[in-house]
Amino acid sequence: MLFLGDIFFICSLQYVIVSILNVRGVILSNKINFKAVLFDIDDTLFNSSLMSTTARRNAIRAFREAGIEIDEDKGYAILKKIVKKYGSNYGEHFNRFLEELEQKPHPKLIAAAVVAYHSTKLSLLRPFPDVVLTLLLLMKEMKIGIVSDGIQEKQWEKLNYLGLQHFFETVIINENETNQKPGTYGFQKALNELGIENSAEVIYVGNSINRDVVGANRMGLVSVLFDPNNKIDLDKLAGEEKPDYVIKRINEITKIVGIKQNKNPL
Repeated sequence: MLFLGDIFFICSLQYVIVSILNVRGVILSNKINFKAVLFDIDDTLFNSSLMSTTARRNAIRAFREAGIEIDEDKGYAILKKIVKKYGSNYGEHFNRFLEELEQKPHPKLIAAAVVAYHSTKLSLLRPFPDVVLTLLLLMKEMKIGIVSDGIQEKQWEKLNYLGLQHFFETVIINENETNQKPGTYGFQKALNELGIENSAEVIYVGNSINRDVVGANRMGLVSVLFDPNNKIDLDKLAGEEKPDYVIKRINEITKIVGIKQNKNPL
């Protein structure tokens, strides 16, 4: 006869088997005493894509409410092209947007869009479920850190809004494009700061194949792809594109490193 606890254990075990994919077939956790876990930030610790998309759409709505006649989807497509052309850190996206519509970039219109954009952005800067608890569990057993690309002040700003700025023993933000992933510069710098020589004792978690997985594999790290919505077709991956593991929830990292999730992290 199965008791409730037995049923719960079996269901939990099935969930782990289904959701954590050992892509390259390497048995790791029983052989390696992991010393650190490193994370990307955007779309790994929080939903950056949702934040950007929603914030830009709300900026278009602010323009419409201010009297600019344009379809929301068309406006979003135009703004997206402008962001791609000038880069996400460019300071006058909305000026170029109005010029594209043959409108004068009036400060009142720009301000309305900026307020809508940033209000939305700040409201959506929240960690993915399980992130905080997972970090608390990990930091009791090993070192944790960040390796990310982007403008340093902006990436640190995100960590502060997420409430995660004090969790990590090292935070490496590659601002110089020549140092960015999939290059190994940031990974090596993180290992140096953590005092770890063997890269195989370190896990890297990210959402991008081309940047995160390829970079981690080139460095000899254990690569973990965070793919909560099954967007990546694993059958099309080859060579250094293949991650060691694929997870759908951040807390599954604790299973890979062999930490029991039912222990009290505090």
